Amino acid sequence: MYLRLQIIFFVLLLIAGIHLSSAQTFGFVKPMDLPFNLAGSFGEPRPDHFHSGIDIKTGGKEGAIVCAIADGYISRIRVSPYGYGKAIYITHPNGYTSVYGHLSQFYGKIERYIHPLHYEKNVSELDIALDSTLFPLHQNDTIAYSGNTGGSSAPHLHFEIRNTQTEHALNPLEFYPKELYIDTIPPQINKLKVYQFYTDSFYNNMELDYFALQKQDAYWTTTKPISINATKKYCFSLEGFDKQDNSSNKNGIQKIEVLKNGKLIFQYHLTEINFDQTRMCNALVDYDEMMNGNGYFYNCYQLKGNRLPMYSLDNGILENTKQDSTVFYEINCFDFNDNKTTLKFQVHLMTATVIVKNPTTITQKYFYTDKDDSLNLDDFKIKISTNTFYENAILHIEKTNTNRLSASYFIGNKNNLIPLQKSTTISFQSSIRKKRNKIVIVRQDKNGKEPALKTTFDKHAFYATSKELGVFYLKQDTKKPTLNVLNINADSIMIKAVDGLSGIATYNGYIDHHWVNFYYDAKNDVLSYSPDEHCTKGKHILKIVVSDNVGNKKTIQHKFTY
Repeated sequence: MYLRLQIIFFVLLLIAGIHLSSAQTFGFVKPMDLPFNLAGSFGEPRPDHFHSGIDIKTGGKEGAIVCAIADGYISRIRVSPYGYGKAIYITHPNGYTSVYGHLSQFYGKIERYIHPLHYEKNVSELDIALDSTLFPLHQNDTIAYSGNTGGSSAPHLHFEIRNTQTEHALNPLEFYPKELYIDTIPPQINKLKVYQFYTDSFYNNMELDYFALQKQDAYWTTTKPISINATKKYCFSLEGFDKQDNSSNKNGIQKIEVLKNGKLIFQYHLTEINFDQTRMCNALVDYDEMMNGNGYFYNCYQLKGNRLPMYSLDNGILENTKQDSTVFYEINCFDFNDNKTTLKFQVHLMTATVIVKNPTTITQKYFYTDKDDSLNLDDFKIKISTNTFYENAILHIEKTNTNRLSASYFIGNKNNLIPLQKSTTISFQSSIRKKRNKIVIVRQDKNGKEPALKTTFDKHAFYATSKELGVFYLKQDTKKPTLNVLNINADSIMIKAVDGLSGIATYNGYIDHHWVNFYYDAKNDVLSYSPDEHCTKGKHILKIVVSDNVGNKKTIQHKFTY
């Protein structure tokens, strides 16, 4: 009995210790000697992914010193034109990994290690794993300088803390004392969106309405009454954001709960991010609104194919059989510091007749989430695999117009954009022979832009995959990329490199016929090189060679004196 009590006491101490350590006892220091003023919060929605860390503002400048938050070792270094740009990963002995992204330059011996690797491989892009003996670190050791590389839209430090074993991202603010993150402002809610639909699918026969909000005492409410067809299902989403005292940025809302007649019926709270599921962010918010630039409408419901583990209670899809009645709702929105905004409103359930419209033409087809299927029209085919959709959906296909290579085919929903969790396979049957290797499948967006899909072909057809629906057609890319010298001086050589259709695939710079390391800033279409030991004082010949994804190549040469 005494031994059992000892074991129970030990377990309780262990649980208490885990809880205490999760609050503030990790001993992590800040990655920069700057306040936690955020340009981006943990878990906030982005197209196709959750933001997996926090973006710490650097006053609009590059070059802030970045330090290791604790003892550990550098386990990975990455240099990429996209994503985190130049990034360092540090593995710590306490089971966590810290990540530092958008860096401008690595520090000291780290830079001296990475620099020759570019020249050994003759590549600008690197992604290398390192063992624990190469770069052991102590807390506060300088590792890099903040920057704006990769997909960053302004100078800042992207900072993450991950569970080393699962590789799931956790909220870095959980590992620091609350006083380091000053936020007394509750989330701001601007609109309530109400969806009504019949029982077959959320996307089909959907009706919606928007309701503006007004302040009433300590909560918000709608500016007009809400009436709903009692024979339909319905659900809600909220358009809004969160702001911090010392930052003007619009950041994400971390937690939402819905109460119906005083009873909690739906809740979600994002505490970690599984990168295998991060694309399901497209189902957390209203995808159509997000992709059309109308803000983030946070869904107070969970679609069938949305398997994020952040939800609790019911799925938020509401059904009613009692007509001519009133239901009272309360929706609470929280930020990280538990500042709360409350929305209260009433819904009147009206008597109405169910009218279900089924697809009646060959240009529509019903797709089930749990089945493989396809849709064909003339020379065009799209294949949909199981679990591509988050909910059953009717897709429309329409042959809209023709160019000299193929017709254009619209595939999607007429009323709203439908998010996909997995890629679809697109194919065009075509016997075109002339410059067949220069032909790509294009997905045109609503603004007329023509991003080309990575295309393969055989003698019968062209093939590509796409994670978005839209308008597809074939287009020939015979234009070379364009290259223009922006500047050449003692600090840098900068070249503007643009390709209008298939996209830049390879880029190489040479000085006096020897390869030198140009970094590709993809978001600005700029190649840049900081003169190093491979560019000595004197006269030189610069050569830049850029190829696109169908093999069109552009070369320029330029004489300069350094």
